[in-house]
Amino acid sequence: MGLRGVVVVALAAWAGWLLFRGVVRKKVPWVGLAIIALPLVVFGYTERQWVSAEKEFSSVAKTVEPVAPGVHCQRLGESFTYAGAELGHVEFDENGLPTGPAWLSYETCQNLAAYWRSSAAQKTGPPIEQVIAVHVLSHESYHLAGIGTESLAECDAMQRDARTAQVLGASQLQGLQLANTYWQSVYPDMPSDYTTRDCVSGGRLDKTPGDNLWP
Repeated sequence: MGLRGVVVVALAAWAGWLLFRGVVRKKVPWVGLAIIALPLVVFGYTERQWVSAEKEFSSVAKTVEPVAPGVHCQRLGESFTYAGAELGHVEFDENGLPTGPAWLSYETCQNLAAYWRSSAAQKTGPPIEQVIAVHVLSHESYHLAGIGTESLAECDAMQRDARTAQVLGASQLQGLQLANTYWQSVYPDMPSDYTTRDCVSGGRLDKTPGDNLWP
């Protein structure tokens, strides 16, 4: 449970105690309850939104690997103590098997949620930050499926991005456009361990060679 969840529980407990004491004393402190109610509703709503987004992203990851443990979205409090720059990662054990859920940064989850909740029209030409966030979800999903090599996970993920976007509400055309944007605008600038010459249309890593569709 994140800090926001703790606040919600604490406020609810406080409100419950005030109500109980008021009933016992036959004098309910309605003003005090009203003051507590506002932040309780606000924090409760945002917490529910965050949890529902995390659940949705986990379900997307499971379209790649049905038995995957899902996705954990970094909380705002966690981001204050995190010194890394990764947008996402999956831990592997000594046997090369993924352990635990895929971890996504606070920024990545914010951008993913913004894309998921955007309108149909807004999914045409989304900001590059949202394009990258959708791809990060695809990429980490392949790590959850047991692919540890970054260049392989990256190539598989690019060919999955259109489908990931569709699961998050995009049309088929919008999904294809998003995948193409990543291929043209982001992939060429990725570190060398994330790229390979085999990741091209008709190349060794093309999952559907001969269909004239890339990525």
